[in-house]
Amino acid sequence: MIHSSTAVDNFYISADAAVATPSRAHDVDEETEFVQRIYGTSLIRSACSLLRSPLSTVITAQTLLHRFYSKRSLTEYDVKLVATASIALACKLEEKDRKLRDVLNATLRAAQRHEGRPRSMMAINTPPWEELKTDAKNMEMVMLREFGFFAQVMPPHPFAYTLGINLELDMELLKRAWVLCNDASMTALCVRYKPAIIACGCIHLAAKQTGFAMPSQPPWYRLVEGASKKVLDIIATSILAFHAVEKVEYVDLSGRGRGPRRLEREDHDRGRRRSRSRSRADRRQRQRRDSSRDYGGVR
Repeated sequence: MIHSSTAVDNFYISADAAVATPSRAHDVDEETEFVQRIYGTSLIRSACSLLRSPLSTVITAQTLLHRFYSKRSLTEYDVKLVATASIALACKLEEKDRKLRDVLNATLRAAQRHEGRPRSMMAINTPPWEELKTDAKNMEMVMLREFGFFAQVMPPHPFAYTLGINLELDMELLKRAWVLCNDASMTALCVRYKPAIIACGCIHLAAKQTGFAMPSQPPWYRLVEGASKKVLDIIATSILAFHAVEKVEYVDLSGRGRGPRRLEREDHDRGRRRSRSRSRADRRQRQRRDSSRDYGGVR
């Protein structure tokens, strides 16, 4: 039986939580959230292509974006900024570190391509550039705090390859399943199911599209812990829903919420209040300690 280790793979939400997302609670309809998440993951894919980052970095960054929006709303944090911070974090997690300047440039260029805008470069060491760089750094810390500073990601691709070898699948079917694993990472499946189950669902859909008959006695998906026919159909439906999206346009939803710079100011104010409280407590403690000393015997 194939299963993924829970020691490093521990971020999953229930089916109810997948429907009642924070964005939905802020009056963002299901279709808008679905498309904006696709926009964010498409931006990550394009920016990582410009950075010549490996596939593992792309999948990790896309998974981090979906995890974050399972905890916070699209109206609170702009999807472009979250995509930028996700790439920066993924580069560090996959030990493919890139300068933040390169990540910002790649994301800006990818956004221009997606939105059909003419190419333009933002001059470095200017106030807008410094503000964008500061926002990206703050966004990284916000994301890490939401994840509890644990951001390990396991992609489904190795599990799809292992299943294909064990089941002696046709190589063309295995290649199709690999591509579907890429498409699955564009959706929020990564926060609902373990990578081995997603790989199983991709093979299931690839077999249906290519007309390949999978073993049924016993059912082949029993090799994967937690897999069932119902779950595989859900995964296949989600991937097909992604394929059905004809146009992905960026919509700025974060203007109605709290941006990271405001969060930075609030965190700074809270830190100052804590510092003042500690200073007052330290003074009171010193006063009590001084008043209790017996200075008559000490010189």
